[in-house]
Amino acid sequence: MTLNPWRLRLLEALDRVGTVRAVAAEQRLAPSTVSEQLALLEAEVRTPLVERSGRRLRLTPAGRLLATRGRELLDHMDSIESELAELAAEPVGHIRVASFASALTSLVFPAAVALSRSHPRLALELLELEPHESVEAVRRGDCEVAVTFDQEDMTLDQEGGSPPLTGGVVGQALARDPLLVLLPRDHRLAGQPTVRLADLAAEPWALDREGTYLGRLVPALCRRNGFEPIVRGRFTSVDLVAAAVECGLGVAILPKLAFSEHRRAVASARVEGLGERRIWLAMRAGVRRRVAIQTLVVALRAQAAALGHVAG
Repeated sequence: MTLNPWRLRLLEALDRVGTVRAVAAEQRLAPSTVSEQLALLEAEVRTPLVERSGRRLRLTPAGRLLATRGRELLDHMDSIESELAELAAEPVGHIRVASFASALTSLVFPAAVALSRSHPRLALELLELEPHESVEAVRRGDCEVAVTFDQEDMTLDQEGGSPPLTGGVVGQALARDPLLVLLPRDHRLAGQPTVRLADLAAEPWALDREGTYLGRLVPALCRRNGFEPIVRGRFTSVDLVAAAVECGLGVAILPKLAFSEHRRAVASARVEGLGERRIWLAMRAGVRRRVAIQTLVVALRAQAAALGHVAG
């Protein structure tokens, strides 16, 4: 039995994107070519890999197994190719990067601009995804790198190791992001470097939407400090949360990266006993040694350092 790597890529892509037409679009092929190559792959392995379900094709159990193991094989081949390419010492190619919104604007966008100038043959495709979505996207192969963060309830500063990533995904620390309380500029506690959460018990609060990291964390912290927050509003973006504080509608807690310090009507302070969220890079094990990936990591670290957010 001889497996053709190109046909394995088509099967792996079908497992990810779900239709022959989508595979054809991704690989820039005609749908008929994709179908023909999948049929040849079935002949190579002497077992059915796809079956028709209505108008769609779906993978058989053997097809799913080969797609999963094939992905591991292709990752290994990519790693070998990257080591060979390293001899040329020039990062080239296409990298898909997923990130949550505040890291996109503060870390990923500036790094992408810098790389476009220093390494014009390196192309980044950027995608906004929530942390739990982005790690899964890496695991599926929809992107090579994800900028994500711990979503634990961090009420104390924590030193930590790598996040618990599995399925061929590895993690690497990138930055630490302090959680700050935002106050209207004329608030009685504005100007204090650190405040106690209990001192804000009588204040109205602007919160992130329910079910999100901050939407869960902030009410839990308030309750631990002996009070139920007076919720003035819940909003779908950190910009709206900060704008509500700027207008004097309440106070809020946001990560420093999410807080635009150009808002002159807003003061910020650390909260006694409140820690930091840890920002990580998640990537497929088979691509982490590629020169292009390493170059991206260096650029992201440089941007984190420029903002004073280097991981501990």
